[in-house]
Amino acid sequence: MSRRPPTPMCPIRLGDPCTLCVPGATGPQDCGLVYLVQSDPEMREQLAARRSAHSAAHARTSGASAAATG
Repeated sequence: MSRRPPTPMCPIRLGDPCTLCVPGATGPQDCGLVYLVQSDPEMREQLAARRSAHSAAHARTSGASAAATG
C-alpha cells in the first residue's frame, strides 16, 4: 500500500494547498510571497488576524458538525 506524500499548505491563502504560484518556488519554504509577507510587520499582523478568524470559523463549523452527528 503506497502513501501519498503530504501536500504543503499555503500560509498566505489559508486552507489552500501550495500551488507553486511563484515561479521558481518549490513550496512555502522558499516562496517569495511568503517571505515578503513575513518580513513586513503590518502584513504579518494582518495575516495573523486572518489566521485567527479562519481558525475560529473552522472551529465553529467543526463543532456544529460534531454536535449534529453526536
